[in-house]
Amino acid sequence: MNGVDFAVPVIFGEVLFDCFPDGNSVLGGAPFNVAWHLQAFGLSPLMVSSIGDDELGRKVSLAMQDWNMSAEGMQMDSGHPTGSVDIEFVDNEPRYTIVEQRAYDHIDAASLPALPDNRLLYHGTLALRNSVSREALSALKSDHSGDVFMDVNLRDPWWDRPFVLDMCSDADWVKLNHDELAMLASGQGSVDSQAAAFISDHALKGLVVTLGDRGCLLYTSDAA
Repeated sequence: MNGVDFAVPVIFGEVLFDCFPDGNSVLGGAPFNVAWHLQAFGLSPLMVSSIGDDELGRKVSLAMQDWNMSAEGMQMDSGHPTGSVDIEFVDNEPRYTIVEQRAYDHIDAASLPALPDNRLLYHGTLALRNSVSREALSALKSDHSGDVFMDVNLRDPWWDRPFVLDMCSDADWVKLNHDELAMLASGQGSVDSQAAAFISDHALKGLVVTLGDRGCLLYTSDAA
């Protein structure tokens, strides 16, 4: 792009479908959505995940093919189905069940693709609920010298505060929402003070705090 040498985004984590009571399903998962949009920007991300040998998995493959996304990092798991979230409505309010033991919980470290030398590593937190995928991310990090961007996504009961904080300390950049910041930060008071404490506690280069319909805030370690 205009002669600029961008790092290749390596995106690690869940690919899943939101499954509605009427039978409709919507492809997503925070890491996959990031890869999808980076592809739209022409950055050719490498998505590292796992899908089942099933109808939903085939939908993922076709969607990536239609969008000209690289499938080199996508694993096929014949023993676990493609990720899904079951959605039901109770008193007109949605309730979500993030189904466990899905293919993205079993990303295999031994089947990771060859990685570009110049890369940025992005990962979320949901896929790390299982030790198999944790080991795969650890293998990626062991051979990685660039920046690590962590996208916090706290979904009960699939997160553990000490583990998430350890992952933050192993990242360079972290993104979370203001409620997640309040749950994880050691500082008190305003979002600004909590963000400053969070950056200091985890030696981050930067922190992105989303505020819903009010936009987001970007904090950096070298800000005045």
